[in-house]
Amino acid sequence: MSDDTLAGAAAPAVPAPVAAVLSAADGLAVLGGWLAAACLAGLTCLISAEIVTAAASRLFPSLPGGISIAWEYSAYLMGSAFLFGSALALRAGSHIRMSVLLARLRARGRRVVETVASLIGLLVTGFLAWSLVVFAVRSWQGGQISGGSFTPLWIPQAALAAGAIMLAVQMAARLLRCLLGLRPDDERFKVSGAGE
Repeated sequence: MSDDTLAGAAAPAVPAPVAAVLSAADGLAVLGGWLAAACLAGLTCLISAEIVTAAASRLFPSLPGGISIAWEYSAYLMGSAFLFGSALALRAGSHIRMSVLLARLRARGRRVVETVASLIGLLVTGFLAWSLVVFAVRSWQGGQISGGSFTPLWIPQAALAAGAIMLAVQMAARLLRCLLGLRPDDERFKVSGAGE
């Protein structure tokens, strides 16, 4: 299979507006990857501060035993990191899928399976994104706040909704690529590990 097409044939001509949409979806996925990295960095700093604070409170009993918002904000950051990073992982082909099945299929069968899977994925991620947007809007309209940190709940919910929207957009781009006969995955978006 070539790098350009799902079926292994020459890459079909893609109209400029469609290419621009696909490029924008990829740019949004890369932005999501950076936001996921920022969430993970914030999570690392928060947990490190929690550990240092707990250790310091043993040496100096007058200090608090921890950071009151650490667990709550850790959950917000982890959920946001997961959803922000999902679009880029999808574009890179890093999500779990039936590679054994796909390897056994001919090019046309692979294209059909990838297209159907992308359509189902778009329906699921679209519903997820819509639900999270509605959830965040209702929290904002109702003025809901966290009981522990007094954080307006629409803020972390909006981050989750934004990540889900990015994933749904990338799923739509994946479906479009499948319908055009293009490869849905691009290994240039993969992040290499420390051992590579």
